[in-house]
Amino acid sequence: MEAMSAHAPVETVAASTEPVDAPSRESGAHRVEVTSTMVHIHDVSIDRAAVVKYLESIAPGKQEIALVHALEVGITELLARRARFRPT
Repeated sequence: MEAMSAHAPVETVAASTEPVDAPSRESGAHRVEVTSTMVHIHDVSIDRAAVVKYLESIAPGKQEIALVHALEVGITELLARRARFRPT
């Protein structure tokens, strides 16, 4: 049974995997760096209406933690989907 949500449906948009102005891999510059204990995000712009709308509804002082929570929820969902569709 699926849980009902009181939130409006999220608009699905096509996404590219790499922005037009992303640094090349050869240059050694990466906008997202992953270490063993931390993720560092540098100069990243998110041009997704649903993300902007969601964060606009949150007090400016809480937007950073709200973004971290949104990433956690999204990653949890992605992992669950992968597990459901993984061949056994």
